[in-house]
Amino acid sequence: MEKNYNAKFVRFDDHIEILYYGHLRTRLVGAAGDKSIKQNRQQTSIDAQTRDQQLSEQAFKIKRKINYYLKANSFDLFWTLTFDDQKVNAKDYIYSRKRLQAWLKYQREKYGKFAYLFVPELHPESGRIHFHGVTGGLAPPLTEARYPKSGRLIVKNGVQIFNADNWQNGFSTVSTIQDKNKTANYIAKYITKELMEIPTAYHQPRYFVGRGLKQPKISFGNIKGDDLKMFKPKFVAGHIDVNTNRLETDVAMYQIEITKDGELRQEIPPETIWKLNKV
Repeated sequence: MEKNYNAKFVRFDDHIEILYYGHLRTRLVGAAGDKSIKQNRQQTSIDAQTRDQQLSEQAFKIKRKINYYLKANSFDLFWTLTFDDQKVNAKDYIYSRKRLQAWLKYQREKYGKFAYLFVPELHPESGRIHFHGVTGGLAPPLTEARYPKSGRLIVKNGVQIFNADNWQNGFSTVSTIQDKNKTANYIAKYITKELMEIPTAYHQPRYFVGRGLKQPKISFGNIKGDDLKMFKPKFVAGHIDVNTNRLETDVAMYQIEITKDGELRQEIPPETIWKLNKV
């Protein structure tokens, strides 16, 4: 069954994100809808341009899901884990992924259950893989990182960098998370079309999450533009109408805080980022 909508609502504990579309969109719901989507995918002619578009769309969907996980859960540490070429073939996606997952399993067995999300980064020149991730509720031994020659502490943007004593596969850096939104954007950017194309990553997961992570509540509906006039959008994408020469909105994203009383507010209205789409 088809249903029309012009707004998507993504509800977190402390805020809601509203995507308001300039034109009605259609989504398929129910078993019949799921089936028709799969059939359409199978019938699509896979030429180079189509394949490129599919990979970009897959990457975008994964980025969006990662963003949701980061914003819906409590994480306190940011990790970068690299591999020593003498120990791990970092060009083999499956082998690298298994080494990461084995380490995560060991942390859980040693320190108890904790929240985590990790994504791979593909080095564009060498083709080597390393991982970025976040954890919540994990407190393994950490050592303050120092510059090898001077012995001075490594501090970036006022934040002390640490090394993880129990990461034995290569080099590691760990730091406390200062801004959840910036961390979410930083991690999501590593999900690229090039990463999706790695031969050894075919039919393999592109991100790794612990069990029990919360996800936001997502719903769809129809609203009027005036319903949002008291709020300022965080992002607007649109195009120039060739007939009227006016800017038409394709999609506007609003991020609105939810108070303890359940009221919607923007205590500090954001600066709107504008993007002009080609038509």
